[in-house]
Amino acid sequence: MNGIMEESLAMWELNGIPQAPLLCTEQDEEALLTGHLITAGLADSPARIHSILCRDGVWRISADRSRDAAGSTLERLEALQANPSGRKTTWQELTRLCDQVMALDHSAGLHAVLLSDGEKTVVGRDMGRHNALDKAVGKAAMAGLHLSQAALCSSGRLSLEMFAKAALAGIPILATCKQVGSLCVAWAEKLNIAVCRVGSEPACYSAGWRVE
Repeated sequence: MNGIMEESLAMWELNGIPQAPLLCTEQDEEALLTGHLITAGLADSPARIHSILCRDGVWRISADRSRDAAGSTLERLEALQANPSGRKTTWQELTRLCDQVMALDHSAGLHAVLLSDGEKTVVGRDMGRHNALDKAVGKAAMAGLHLSQAALCSSGRLSLEMFAKAALAGIPILATCKQVGSLCVAWAEKLNIAVCRVGSEPACYSAGWRVE
């Protein structure tokens, strides 16, 4: 029906313990949950996720839970070390990737996040920006895309929440055509992560050495 966005609740368990359902767009739910484990700090790496199976409408996940999973977003950020990746990029590459994201059909109200390590590219789409990022990270993990070498481009603004998810996933470069939050920039500078705005007035707000 016109004007109505289809919503879904992804029901899931982690190691037999029910978790809060995720409100999402009903597609790529396995990627969403895989990415959520990584970007929420629940699993240290894709290798720590052993199985994700859907039975009777509930996703059942077996994984080695991270010791640092507890605590607030800020507490998890404070526990992170500066991103060690040597990944660099160019304005030409970031512009091309952001153009690719913005060229997608957004008429249904879906946000998009693209990840590229220079060899592989994946796109996550969802009604929520944070879910789109989780889906992209999940797809990257499933495809063997190296998150430590990835550049991320979002169709929406880069807030602290979006930054935290990317930082916990080990992504060193973030870009958008939209706005960038001040707390996002402050934490990016601390953690050696490039946060950029692409467009008529391009700007790199942190870790400028990553963008040439």
